[in-house]
Amino acid sequence: MQQIQVVDVFRPRTYCKARSVAEAAKLLLEHENSVVIAGGTDLLVEKNVSTSALVDITKLNLDCVKAEEKFVRIGACTTFRHLEQNAILARQPYSSLVEAARTIGSVSIRNEATVGGNVCNAVPSADSPPPLLCLDAKIEIASQSERRILDLQDFFVHVRKTALKKGEFVTEFQIPRPPRRTGTSFIKLGRSAHDIAVVNAATRVTLGEDMEIEDVRMVLGAVAPVPLRARKAEVKLKSGGIDAITEAASISAEETRPISDVRASAEYRRAMSAVLMKRALMVAIERSRVM
Repeated sequence: MQQIQVVDVFRPRTYCKARSVAEAAKLLLEHENSVVIAGGTDLLVEKNVSTSALVDITKLNLDCVKAEEKFVRIGACTTFRHLEQNAILARQPYSSLVEAARTIGSVSIRNEATVGGNVCNAVPSADSPPPLLCLDAKIEIASQSERRILDLQDFFVHVRKTALKKGEFVTEFQIPRPPRRTGTSFIKLGRSAHDIAVVNAATRVTLGEDMEIEDVRMVLGAVAPVPLRARKAEVKLKSGGIDAITEAASISAEETRPISDVRASAEYRRAMSAVLMKRALMVAIERSRVM
């Protein structure tokens, strides 16, 4: 007798559209194996068979970019197309976010994919975390009873693992206003225009009154389990100044922990980390001079 193999399929039993942040958190607590859905561009590709309930947060007014006195706030449901076309982010020192947004898939994908989903998916190759980390972004997390704020660097735990607890979801990102003479940049290396990153690099450089490097952020993606802030390289660049760009970029590559996969070998990723970081630093420094 021929045996029929039963294959598990992605078939959530429950779909809920939340009307408030508190209701969304309540629904996430009530339903076992529930997940948040907004754009769904990752969720509907991965189709995790354990997902039993979808909590839709698209009606919570979280698709926004707001400039305030101390922060620029970006809602978790803001699409990459919105980021790409936003006038506030088009200016330095925020334009690295626009540069990252433009590299994410096709226009049709960017019309649906959200910055919150890209961050919460917590894959090493995600393109929005490096520029957000360079901008010292904070992340607001809501539960049924409270909201808490974390530094974004503390949000990532490991590949596909974050600091989110049961019943919590991300509502917004808060970017503090950087000092004057601050420039940023983002560069991505992929196998094609719409492919995920083999390596990506984001930088932020602040120049002092004497036009020497006062502060710097250097972040690499797709070369470690979580977005990698190259702290040793930052120290080198701050102490050595502009003449130390090449050496600092090489040090950043030494800090990486890449893997080999179908897209690239670990050795190639490490070599390209130095190349991309040097280019990104040069662009950020040039932009900071005209701020």
